[in-house]
Amino acid sequence: MQKIKEHIIYYYYSYLLALLSIVYGWQLTAHPDILQTYKVYQRLRNVFDHRFIGLFFISLGLVYGLATITNQKKIKQLSLPVFSFIWTFFSLSFILTEPPNTVWAFTLGMALLSFGISIRGDFKDG
Repeated sequence: MQKIKEHIIYYYYSYLLALLSIVYGWQLTAHPDILQTYKVYQRLRNVFDHRFIGLFFISLGLVYGLATITNQKKIKQLSLPVFSFIWTFFSLSFILTEPPNTVWAFTLGMALLSFGISIRGDFKDG
């Protein structure tokens, strides 16, 4: 039990990144009208198919979460740049989109979280 607790504490930020990505993707998938009609998502609709975005976040979050559980370092190392890119891309698109919105703060936080995990090197043995 102590080993599990230590694992969760050490990889807390990895699990947080995976979980919030899954939740965000789930919300976009469960409520497609958000992507189709909200003006703040207009720039993203021009680049990505609205049906793809939510499933992408869910898939990436699941893969990363499972890689963290099973200590698959290569998968985590490949996933982190993708997380960093997609969350940064979303953040910049929300910053540049009218009307002013608060979603950019969440997405920027997620981008910084993924960068932080990369910098920290969240790939210890054990």
